[in-house]
Amino acid sequence: MAQLLILSPAADTDALPALGLLGHRVRVIPAEPASLVNAPTSDVVLVDARQDLASAKSLCKILRTTGLGVPLVLVLTEGGLTAVSADWGSTR
Repeated sequence: MAQLLILSPAADTDALPALGLLGHRVRVIPAEPASLVNAPTSDVVLVDARQDLASAKSLCKILRTTGLGVPLVLVLTEGGLTAVSADWGSTR
């Protein structure tokens, strides 16, 4: 079973409820750089970028700069997809 870590501005709610249907362990923490200090280990990091693209981009860059060694996946709305480029550092 994979360990999924979701970074979401809606950390107090079920950010991506469909992931609960999978057999993986899902942890949700606030999408803030300070939360990354004590973040649990994971096999995949998902960044919830549905509400604030600018903050999500900054967070993705921080994660890649600090040496994130696991896939980084963005969760976007249809309109947000056009704003993403290679410099975000997410998995394509």
